[in-house]
Amino acid sequence: MTPRSLFSALGLLLLIAPVFLPAPRGVPDPAWLALGLALAMALWWVTEALPLAATALLPLAAAPLLGIGDLGEVARAYSHPLIILFLGGFLLARAIEKSGLHRRLAGALLGKAGSSPGRVLAAVMLTTAFLSLWISNTASAMVVAPIAAAVAASQADRPAFGTALMLGVAFAATIGGMGSLIGTPPNALFAAYVSEVYGITVSFAQWAAIGVPVAAILLAITWLVLARLTPGPLGPDLATSFDFRADAMQAAERRVALIAGLTALAWITRPLIELAFPAITLSDAGIAMLAAIALFLVPDGAGGRLLDWDTAAGLRWDVLILFGGGLALAGLLEQTGLAAWIGGTVRQMADLPEILLLLLIAALIVYVGELASNTAMAAIFLPITGAAAASLNADPLTFMLPVALAASIGFMLPVATPPNAIVFANPAVTRGAMLRAGAPLDLVGVLVAVGTSALLGPVFFG
Repeated sequence: MTPRSLFSALGLLLLIAPVFLPAPRGVPDPAWLALGLALAMALWWVTEALPLAATALLPLAAAPLLGIGDLGEVARAYSHPLIILFLGGFLLARAIEKSGLHRRLAGALLGKAGSSPGRVLAAVMLTTAFLSLWISNTASAMVVAPIAAAVAASQADRPAFGTALMLGVAFAATIGGMGSLIGTPPNALFAAYVSEVYGITVSFAQWAAIGVPVAAILLAITWLVLARLTPGPLGPDLATSFDFRADAMQAAERRVALIAGLTALAWITRPLIELAFPAITLSDAGIAMLAAIALFLVPDGAGGRLLDWDTAAGLRWDVLILFGGGLALAGLLEQTGLAAWIGGTVRQMADLPEILLLLLIAALIVYVGELASNTAMAAIFLPITGAAAASLNADPLTFMLPVALAASIGFMLPVATPPNAIVFANPAVTRGAMLRAGAPLDLVGVLVAVGTSALLGPVFFG
């Protein structure tokens, strides 16, 4: 029996065992059944015995059969407004990629780097992180990695520089996504969860007030760690590596840039817009959909549109389903009383300082997440952390915020994130090099996520 078959069978056993075994004392029967569902999903998400999105569909099939949720109620989780926001972000990203705007931005920013190793590394990392604010971490890494590889190849006599450069792409792609609500799935999952469970809306600007400082601090520390590997001036042929897009900007690029800029501006200034025009009902998801429709309507100047369905169809639908599955599971944990029971067990740790408890939870998420999907880690741990916050009489938003941020961190292993896997294909990156740089950065990431959240969370989410 293969490991995948073994974990698949074990997940099914966890799912059906509560049907035949009596619930422990103090655990409501619906919560006991929901626990089997949660454990099965957690096992399959961590081991990827099933595709992540397939596991996310399990609540739709199992909840009605187990009698713990109505199909209509469970299905509503898969169309949450935050999922619509992420869909809009995906569509905007596809239009940016279709027009080639992301490549022009990368080439323009990298072209200003000069020949200083530290500046080149900084330019590569800043470019990747900036792109990750708006397009997926994977896409931003795929855009910049070939440029970085060309630079590294031009400096073949400096292998340590090439290693630092490629790792900088991977790590910056992950870090940049932490700064934006649409930058990485755990961010949007956090916002969707607090909206669904607590009725609290987290805006694009509100997240950025926390996420951007966390990303900036972590990016600077990561640069310092990697810059130690980049001694001496670089060769004169470095400049040719940056000649990426020198032609005139095309109409499609200008129009996509305009729509993307207006969308970001609307997300950031939405509170001011609502204040100036109280009769208008505006949401981040609504803004995203306006942008998406505009992309389908506006001509690209070459006989087509800025976005067509063939291009749009290639976006990450599986991530959207994964969102829905995480929200559906979270809702079932609340409705069946399982979250309250979990919270009660956390009371045993009530004597621990809150900051220490958060550090332990964040570290667990990061190090387990090195072997599992970051989004799955957020889907598993956000309901648990919310229940813990309730049992400790802590503010749920500020308690869960560092958990959401920590779920994006993964620097040690090639399998931790898609950007890590992308740069690992380059001969300059070895498993040992990634581990040596990534291990301390995982720890630093936990400290930065928890520490910054503790300082700024009460200000912007209190």
